[in-house]
Amino acid sequence: METINTLLAIDPNYIVVGLIILFFVLETFFNRREREHVGSKINHLFHNFLFQLLAIATGSVLGFLVVTTFDGISTYQLGLFNLISMPYWFKVLAGVIILDLSDYWLHRLDHVSPLLWRQHRVHHSDTSMDASTSFRTFPTDIIFFTIGELAFSVIFGLDIMSMNIFLFLLFPVLFMQHTSLTYPIWLDKAFGWLFMMPNYHKVHHEQDQYYTDSNYGTLFIVWDKLFGTFKTKPVQEINYGLKEFEGAHKQSFFYQLRSPFINIKRVEE
Repeated sequence: METINTLLAIDPNYIVVGLIILFFVLETFFNRREREHVGSKINHLFHNFLFQLLAIATGSVLGFLVVTTFDGISTYQLGLFNLISMPYWFKVLAGVIILDLSDYWLHRLDHVSPLLWRQHRVHHSDTSMDASTSFRTFPTDIIFFTIGELAFSVIFGLDIMSMNIFLFLLFPVLFMQHTSLTYPIWLDKAFGWLFMMPNYHKVHHEQDQYYTDSNYGTLFIVWDKLFGTFKTKPVQEINYGLKEFEGAHKQSFFYQLRSPFINIKRVEE
């Protein structure tokens, strides 16, 4: 437990910076196209990283809400798990699973609701997907997911350790899922029965809405398989992004920032 606490105490900003440097180097080294267009890649990283700065600002405010909520759960013994006797490790593990389940439904709602899709499409708009795409999230989408996760936490009476572990796992997973690196198929066969493998998440970023509206899970793929939203497609055949956001101007940070307030018609294949 002491080792886990030491890892969780690491400043997440250090983790993010370390991961983006690692994946930038790997993508540039292993992807010939990105190596030949490194200037465009740096520009792409810059525009996406501006969203990360907004996320940091948003997270500093939400952090108070998260701590206050979990303090309330602990103080007043709120939620289902506080009515049941169970080992602490089991409660923490179950909490991580429940948080992932909550993100599945919140993510699915993002795609179903026209209003929520306006904010969420900012993430899907990236037509040159790489690890930095994980940064491209509109601030209100972060708020939406956080409040939803906290609602599930109150209902089930989760421990803050579950949230900390979930977020700690989330950062590397998001970078792995969005990177332009090519992953071998055997990884999907070995671990894809349980986890949301990067190749599966790449399908979620396909322009064709048939595939966009699938593979909503974050850590685990089991929710998509259980609720009928799992789809596959060869990675080399995927067209990333949204057609209505093609072009350098529409890929810029400032256009993306105002895009949720613009009526942009979905362009189908």
